[in-house]
Amino acid sequence: MKEILAFTAGVDHPSSRLRIAAYAETFRKHGWRLRIFYFDPGLGKTEARLRSRWGRLKVRARRICQTARMFAALYRLPAGTPIIISREIPVSYWPLSRVQNPLIMDIDDALYLGPGRNKLERLCKRAAAVICGNHTIAGHLSAISDHCLIIPTVVDTNLCSVRTDYATTNSLRIGWMGSSMSIEETLMPFLKQLGELQSRRERSFELVVISDEYAEFLHDIKWASFIKWTPLVERSIEKYIDVGIMPLQDDPFQRSKCGAKLLQYMACGLPVIAIPLGVNRDIVIDGVTGFLASTTEEWAYAIDRLKDHEALRQTLGTAARKHVLEHYSVSVWTEKWISILDEVTREP
Repeated sequence: MKEILAFTAGVDHPSSRLRIAAYAETFRKHGWRLRIFYFDPGLGKTEARLRSRWGRLKVRARRICQTARMFAALYRLPAGTPIIISREIPVSYWPLSRVQNPLIMDIDDALYLGPGRNKLERLCKRAAAVICGNHTIAGHLSAISDHCLIIPTVVDTNLCSVRTDYATTNSLRIGWMGSSMSIEETLMPFLKQLGELQSRRERSFELVVISDEYAEFLHDIKWASFIKWTPLVERSIEKYIDVGIMPLQDDPFQRSKCGAKLLQYMACGLPVIAIPLGVNRDIVIDGVTGFLASTTEEWAYAIDRLKDHEALRQTLGTAARKHVLEHYSVSVWTEKWISILDEVTREP
């Protein structure tokens, strides 16, 4: 069996789980064994964000250790074995410079706007293939590489618990799921709009926030609750919410998002409401799998429809899962991945 070595941002990182690890079983069926090297997720925090000198020193020490581990993994790697880099490497580029194995980059965020853009550019120029999560990312990276391809973020739909009973017990549970960093970037700016909708008595609903860390501001919002994220919660999200939402701010970084949370809601048979930016416009078919809403009135309309009509929640939720199965599932995109692996490892 042929081998692939992937370097990712951590075992629980969405990019690691949804864009790399999710393919392990289907890769195996095609004769490829996926081996994953998980970087210490703490390395994602830049030293400038750490206040104490001791904290910065610890990050530097971990980075040195991770660089050494990466070098050891690459040193033992047989010639010709493809290497996948998920997003970026939070350590020195030096270990990669010592090997000639075919390199595949997998990018699902606007990393070209961040502090690591110089390293990203170097990696993309070195790569035999640059897999982009959407057309926005591909449009930017195609100026660096002639080998850009698009594979969207996917869901292993076989692992998802699917909603069958669409009745609500009390108020409509509107759910948001994402990282603690994403809370600050996307949910907090939207709270004022949600609060305005909540103040209209007839539109009563509960906001359920699912994340890796508790957000202190939720303590002051009586109509909000918190659930600690775990892989099991993610796969059975339909038990905790009735509708999934994905608000975004209209800026270059958020326009490049790949819509992972929408796909996770929809894979569990939930209707969604999303801001019509970037891939949201492709993932959500307005009025069929959920609603696209920009203004407060559009959000009010969507919430009212979903709150008052159980049959509509079921119709949209069922269509949402079908849409993911047909366009955003592991099984749909495995062949594309296999063709890329075969191409970059083909002997001249």
